[in-house]
Amino acid sequence: MADVSDGLVADLGHIAAASGVTIDIDSASLPVPEALTSAASAFGTDPLAWILTGGDDHALAAVFPAHTELPQGFVAIGTVREQATDLVLVDSERAPSEGGFSHFS
Repeated sequence: MADVSDGLVADLGHIAAASGVTIDIDSASLPVPEALTSAASAFGTDPLAWILTGGDDHALAAVFPAHTELPQGFVAIGTVREQATDLVLVDSERAPSEGGFSHFS
């Protein structure tokens, strides 16, 4: 489990790298609040880009064994694959950008 305050793709990338797996995010499963859609529209931006690469979300991401009932409040947003070809995929394609915040760059 990790917080995603540095960006969903970036922080899932840390989990994937440490575990030697690939994480495939299903973008259709990501909750998109109306307020975020409205704000992104005002800036001419895709809200999904903010969800995937933005920071300061202050949410948690966790990996659970297959066929496990998720704890209350958790939403399944993807799958874990054993091969580590691309650490984080979005809809089975390489994530367009890691984005997020890097503390050490």
